[in-house]
Amino acid sequence: MTEPLLTPLWQDFDATWYRTAYKDVLGEALSLPDEGLQHWYETQGAFSGHSPNPYFDEEWYRRNCSDALEGISNQTYRSGFEHYCNRGYKTQSPHYLFSERYYIKQGENLTPSALMQQGYKNGYDHYLRVGAAQGVRGHLFFNPDMYQQHRAADDGLEALAPFCHFLLADRSLPDRVALSEYFDPIWYAKAVPQSHTMVEYGYVPNLLYFFLSDFTPNGF
Repeated sequence: MTEPLLTPLWQDFDATWYRTAYKDVLGEALSLPDEGLQHWYETQGAFSGHSPNPYFDEEWYRRNCSDALEGISNQTYRSGFEHYCNRGYKTQSPHYLFSERYYIKQGENLTPSALMQQGYKNGYDHYLRVGAAQGVRGHLFFNPDMYQQHRAADDGLEALAPFCHFLLADRSLPDRVALSEYFDPIWYAKAVPQSHTMVEYGYVPNLLYFFLSDFTPNGF
Protein backbone atom coordinates (compact mmCIF):
# COMPACT_ATOMS: atom_id res chain seq x y z
CA MET A 1 0.00 0.00 0.00
CA THR A 2 1.39 3.40 -1.02
CA GLU A 3 1.26 6.02 1.72
CA PRO A 4 -0.09 9.50 0.83
CA LEU A 5 2.67 11.73 -0.55
CA LEU A 6 1.42 14.65 1.55
CA THR A 7 -1.07 15.11 4.35
CA PRO A 8 -4.44 15.72 2.65
CA LEU A 9 -5.55 19.35 2.76
CA TRP A 10 -8.84 18.27 4.29
CA GLN A 11 -7.03 16.68 7.24
CA ASP A 12 -5.31 19.78 8.64
CA PHE A 13 -6.72 22.19 11.21
CA ASP A 14 -6.79 25.73 9.77
CA ALA A 15 -6.46 28.15 12.69
CA THR A 16 -6.76 31.30 10.57
CA TRP A 17 -9.96 30.13 8.90
CA TYR A 18 -11.34 28.80 12.18
CA ARG A 19 -10.94 32.15 13.95
CA THR A 20 -12.89 33.89 11.21
CA ALA A 21 -15.59 31.24 10.88
CA TYR A 22 -16.34 31.04 14.61
CA LYS A 23 -15.32 34.48 15.86
CA ASP A 24 -18.79 35.09 17.32
CA VAL A 25 -18.67 32.04 19.61
CA LEU A 26 -15.00 31.61 20.51
CA GLY A 27 -14.91 34.19 23.28
CA GLU A 28 -11.50 34.25 24.99
CA ALA A 29 -10.33 31.34 22.83
CA LEU A 30 -10.20 33.78 19.91
CA SER A 31 -6.89 35.14 21.21
CA LEU A 32 -5.22 31.75 21.67
CA PRO A 33 -2.13 30.95 19.58
CA ASP A 34 -2.65 28.49 16.73
CA GLU A 35 -1.60 25.45 18.74
CA GLY A 36 -3.82 26.43 21.65
CA LEU A 37 -6.76 27.08 19.35
CA GLN A 38 -6.36 23.65 17.79
CA HIS A 39 -6.43 22.11 21.25
CA TRP A 40 -9.58 24.11 22.03
CA TYR A 41 -11.17 22.81 18.84
CA GLU A 42 -10.23 19.22 19.64
CA THR A 43 -11.57 19.38 23.20
CA GLN A 44 -14.59 21.66 22.76
CA GLY A 45 -15.27 22.87 19.23
CA ALA A 46 -15.29 19.45 17.58
CA PHE A 47 -17.98 18.10 19.89
CA SER A 48 -20.01 21.28 19.39
CA GLY A 49 -20.21 20.71 15.65
CA HIS A 50 -17.49 23.05 14.41
CA SER A 51 -15.67 22.39 11.15
CA PRO A 52 -11.85 22.32 11.43
CA ASN A 53 -11.17 23.88 8.03
CA PRO A 54 -13.04 25.12 4.94
CA TYR A 55 -12.74 21.75 3.20
CA PHE A 56 -14.81 19.75 5.67
CA ASP A 57 -18.43 20.59 6.53
CA GLU A 58 -19.14 19.08 9.95
CA GLU A 59 -22.84 19.90 9.93
CA TRP A 60 -23.35 18.39 6.48
CA TYR A 61 -21.41 15.28 7.40
CA ARG A 62 -23.47 14.66 10.52
CA ARG A 63 -26.67 15.12 8.54
CA ASN A 64 -25.66 12.62 5.88
CA CYS A 65 -23.53 9.97 7.59
CA SER A 66 -25.61 8.00 10.06
CA ASP A 67 -22.60 5.92 11.08
CA ALA A 68 -20.78 9.06 12.20
CA LEU A 69 -23.81 10.35 14.08
CA GLU A 70 -24.17 7.03 15.88
CA GLY A 71 -20.46 7.05 16.72
CA ILE A 72 -20.76 10.53 18.20
CA SER A 73 -23.81 9.49 20.21
CA ASN A 74 -22.03 6.51 21.75
CA GLN A 75 -18.81 8.53 22.22
CA THR A 76 -16.76 6.47 19.80
CA TYR A 77 -15.98 9.71 17.97
CA ARG A 78 -15.87 13.32 19.12
CA SER A 79 -17.01 14.59 15.75
CA GLY A 80 -17.93 13.75 12.20
CA PHE A 81 -14.47 14.94 11.22
CA GLU A 82 -12.83 12.34 13.44
CA HIS A 83 -15.03 9.66 11.88
CA TYR A 84 -14.13 10.89 8.39
CA CYS A 85 -10.40 10.86 9.12
CA ASN A 86 -10.58 7.33 10.51
CA ARG A 87 -12.89 5.57 8.07
CA GLY A 88 -15.39 7.83 6.33
CA TYR A 89 -12.85 9.23 3.88
CA LYS A 90 -13.08 6.04 1.82
CA THR A 91 -16.69 6.53 0.70
CA GLN A 92 -18.39 9.47 2.42
CA SER A 93 -18.89 13.04 1.19
CA PRO A 94 -17.14 15.65 3.38
CA HIS A 95 -18.87 18.67 1.83
CA TYR A 96 -22.24 19.29 0.26
CA LEU A 97 -20.63 20.08 -3.10
CA PHE A 98 -18.19 17.20 -3.30
CA SER A 99 -19.15 13.57 -3.77
CA GLU A 100 -16.49 10.90 -3.39
CA ARG A 101 -18.61 8.39 -5.32
CA TYR A 102 -19.22 10.85 -8.15
CA TYR A 103 -15.59 11.95 -8.42
CA ILE A 104 -13.97 8.54 -8.66
CA LYS A 105 -16.12 7.83 -11.71
CA GLN A 106 -14.67 10.79 -13.64
CA GLY A 107 -11.65 8.90 -14.97
CA GLU A 108 -9.73 5.63 -14.88
CA ASN A 109 -6.95 7.32 -12.92
CA LEU A 110 -9.41 8.22 -10.16
CA THR A 111 -10.41 4.77 -8.97
CA PRO A 112 -9.48 4.05 -5.33
CA SER A 113 -6.66 1.70 -6.34
CA ALA A 114 -5.27 4.16 -8.90
CA LEU A 115 -5.39 7.02 -6.39
CA MET A 116 -3.59 4.90 -3.82
CA GLN A 117 -0.84 4.11 -6.30
CA GLN A 118 -0.45 7.82 -7.04
CA GLY A 119 -0.07 8.61 -3.35
CA TYR A 120 -3.48 10.18 -2.66
CA LYS A 121 -5.53 9.18 0.35
CA ASN A 122 -8.86 9.43 -1.45
CA GLY A 123 -10.66 11.20 -4.26
CA TYR A 124 -11.11 14.39 -2.26
CA ASP A 125 -7.38 14.56 -1.58
CA HIS A 126 -6.72 14.34 -5.33
CA TYR A 127 -9.49 16.80 -6.17
CA LEU A 128 -8.24 19.51 -3.84
CA ARG A 129 -4.63 19.16 -4.98
CA VAL A 130 -5.07 18.43 -8.68
CA GLY A 131 -8.55 17.81 -10.03
CA ALA A 132 -10.18 21.10 -9.08
CA ALA A 133 -7.44 23.09 -10.84
CA GLN A 134 -7.86 20.90 -13.92
CA GLY A 135 -11.58 21.63 -14.08
CA VAL A 136 -12.72 18.12 -13.17
CA ARG A 137 -16.16 18.15 -11.58
CA GLY A 138 -16.42 16.90 -8.03
CA HIS A 139 -20.19 17.13 -7.82
CA LEU A 140 -23.11 17.25 -10.23
CA PHE A 141 -24.27 20.55 -8.72
CA PHE A 142 -20.96 22.41 -8.98
CA ASN A 143 -19.85 23.36 -12.47
CA PRO A 144 -16.42 25.06 -12.24
CA ASP A 145 -16.89 26.84 -15.57
CA MET A 146 -20.17 28.39 -14.42
CA TYR A 147 -18.62 29.41 -11.13
CA GLN A 148 -15.77 31.13 -12.97
CA GLN A 149 -18.33 33.39 -14.61
CA HIS A 150 -19.63 34.59 -11.24
CA ARG A 151 -16.61 34.61 -8.93
CA ALA A 152 -15.45 37.95 -7.65
CA ALA A 153 -12.51 39.49 -9.46
CA ASP A 154 -9.48 41.06 -7.79
CA ASP A 155 -10.23 39.57 -4.38
CA GLY A 156 -6.68 38.37 -3.82
CA LEU A 157 -7.67 34.76 -4.42
CA GLU A 158 -7.42 34.65 -8.22
CA ALA A 159 -4.88 31.82 -8.15
CA LEU A 160 -7.28 29.42 -6.44
CA ALA A 161 -9.14 26.75 -8.37
CA PRO A 162 -12.90 27.43 -8.68
CA PHE A 163 -13.97 25.03 -5.92
CA CYS A 164 -11.26 26.17 -3.50
CA HIS A 165 -12.26 29.76 -4.21
CA PHE A 166 -15.89 28.89 -3.55
CA LEU A 167 -15.00 27.46 -0.14
CA LEU A 168 -13.78 30.88 0.95
CA ALA A 169 -16.66 32.83 -0.61
CA ASP A 170 -19.81 34.09 1.09
CA ARG A 171 -21.87 31.03 2.02
CA SER A 172 -24.99 32.76 0.70
CA LEU A 173 -23.56 32.98 -2.83
CA PRO A 174 -25.60 29.98 -4.11
CA ASP A 175 -28.75 32.00 -3.32
CA ARG A 176 -27.80 34.60 -5.91
CA VAL A 177 -26.15 32.70 -8.74
CA ALA A 178 -26.50 29.28 -10.34
CA LEU A 179 -23.51 27.04 -9.65
CA SER A 180 -24.60 24.42 -12.15
CA GLU A 181 -27.06 23.85 -14.96
CA TYR A 182 -29.14 21.71 -12.62
CA PHE A 183 -30.21 24.22 -9.97
CA ASP A 184 -31.77 27.66 -10.33
CA PRO A 185 -31.89 29.32 -6.88
CA ILE A 186 -34.36 32.02 -7.91
CA TRP A 187 -36.85 29.50 -9.28
CA TYR A 188 -36.35 27.19 -6.32
CA ALA A 189 -37.01 29.92 -3.76
CA LYS A 190 -40.35 30.61 -5.44
CA ALA A 191 -41.25 26.94 -5.87
CA VAL A 192 -40.32 25.98 -2.30
CA PRO A 193 -41.06 28.98 -0.05
CA GLN A 194 -40.05 27.16 3.13
CA SER A 195 -36.50 26.93 1.80
CA HIS A 196 -36.14 30.71 2.04
CA THR A 197 -37.47 30.61 5.60
CA MET A 198 -34.91 27.96 6.58
CA VAL A 199 -32.11 30.14 5.21
CA GLU A 200 -33.48 33.33 6.74
CA TYR A 201 -33.60 31.81 10.22
CA GLY A 202 -30.13 30.29 9.92
CA TYR A 203 -31.05 26.61 9.84
CA VAL A 204 -29.12 26.16 6.58
CA PRO A 205 -26.54 28.43 4.92
CA ASN A 206 -28.19 28.67 1.51
CA LEU A 207 -30.92 27.36 -0.78
CA LEU A 208 -28.75 24.82 -2.57
CA TYR A 209 -27.70 23.33 0.76
CA PHE A 210 -31.36 22.98 1.74
CA PHE A 211 -32.21 21.39 -1.59
CA LEU A 212 -29.43 18.82 -1.35
CA SER A 213 -30.33 18.07 2.27
CA ASP A 214 -33.97 17.48 1.40
CA PHE A 215 -33.65 16.20 -2.17
CA THR A 216 -36.57 14.10 -3.39
CA PRO A 217 -36.48 13.44 -7.17
CA ASN A 218 -40.27 13.14 -7.42
CA GLY A 219 -41.01 16.20 -5.31
CA PHE A 220 -41.58 18.62 -8.18
